[in-house]
Amino acid sequence: MQLTELLAILSKRRFGVIAVVMLTVAFSAALALVTPPKYEATTTLALTPKIDTKTGLISATDLTALLSTYAETAKSSVNRSRAQQILGRPLPGDISTSTVGGTGILRISGSAELPNDAADTARAAAQAFSDSIRDNPLISVSTIDPATAPTTPIQPRPPLIVAIGILLGLLAGISYALVMERVRRRIETPQDLNDLTDRPVVGRLPRQRALQRVPASLVWNQERMTGLQEAYRALRTNVQFLAEEKRVIEITSPDPAQGKSTVTANLGAALAQIGIDCVIVDADLRRPMQHKIFGVDNSTGLSNLLSVRNPQINLKPSGFPNLWVIPSGPLPPDPTEMLHVRFAPLVERLRDLDALILIDTPPVLPVSDARLIAPHCDGVLVVVSAGSAKPVALQTAIERLSFVHANLLGMILNQSGQDLEATGGYYYTSPEGAAV
Repeated sequence: MQLTELLAILSKRRFGVIAVVMLTVAFSAALALVTPPKYEATTTLALTPKIDTKTGLISATDLTALLSTYAETAKSSVNRSRAQQILGRPLPGDISTSTVGGTGILRISGSAELPNDAADTARAAAQAFSDSIRDNPLISVSTIDPATAPTTPIQPRPPLIVAIGILLGLLAGISYALVMERVRRRIETPQDLNDLTDRPVVGRLPRQRALQRVPASLVWNQERMTGLQEAYRALRTNVQFLAEEKRVIEITSPDPAQGKSTVTANLGAALAQIGIDCVIVDADLRRPMQHKIFGVDNSTGLSNLLSVRNPQINLKPSGFPNLWVIPSGPLPPDPTEMLHVRFAPLVERLRDLDALILIDTPPVLPVSDARLIAPHCDGVLVVVSAGSAKPVALQTAIERLSFVHANLLGMILNQSGQDLEATGGYYYTSPEGAAV
């Protein structure tokens, strides 16, 4: 993984990373506060060889070997028992020793939760050790630095603990971001789409908070929507180029709540604005939305046309010049069966209207309606909502469309931007205000 990719992942998961770091630092600070303090006092002894006229001085090698032995002796249980006898009570702390290489310096330390206990432990242990070798003919011992009660504890060290907490928090945060990216990856950018399919991204529609407050709505009569309007104009241009010889286009999505119905309605209005006759057919016979978006009567519509062999097509005005709507009509008990039997002949009738037909269908994955309709259309556009669509869902949807030889024209990235809100289920579980 390149550094730029890692930085992009950390930026996308930044709130989670920050939370992990803060929790780790908070835990470290709490640990520093609740950990009992520990003090350490040290007595420094000097071990020097005695001069013997017969044997002379002991060698440096022998002194070093003896010093290591004495260091172990000073913290032994035997010396501890002697120290307790000197102190007149149980030794309140632990004993540790250290030496200075190349010298005869031996440090005997005592550690305890109280400063005076640490000093008492070090002094008693040093005295007990000195008494034990006082009669040694080779070594003499002297105290060069007696233990005193320390003023600051050796642990905990809050700055060090917090610094380690920050470091561990950063490592944990990076690990969290990488794991979440792998487990809960979502499509966010056009590049994500390019990595998943060879079909072009024909439109990128920015996120609009004002539009999200309405379940599905048109952008053309709303203020402060100029950015989104321009995005639809760009989409219109690309669709014109792709659909130059294509008269019937299906618009669908992999999963529910991707915004396909809103995109269909606004794209149709954008095409109508430049004089292109356009008919929107609401073939979502499970959760229709076009009659709500355009405010048309839904007592009759597509389901009525599919129920007879030679229907009289009745286009309902949308309120936009050059744009008409065929709403869903009453919801049938078995939409899939109705579409399977009657939709192909109806499409041929729609071609006779000499208009661009946009067909709003259910999502590909929950039901098979979109796959039944796709072979009878000249092309398919797939709407993907940034931040909610999973790569595996898009790949599966494309595979299922390929099985029926659908002509996939391209992808439309909807709600493109930061701070995307989650969407819900398709039928009756979607939160109020979710795009459909």
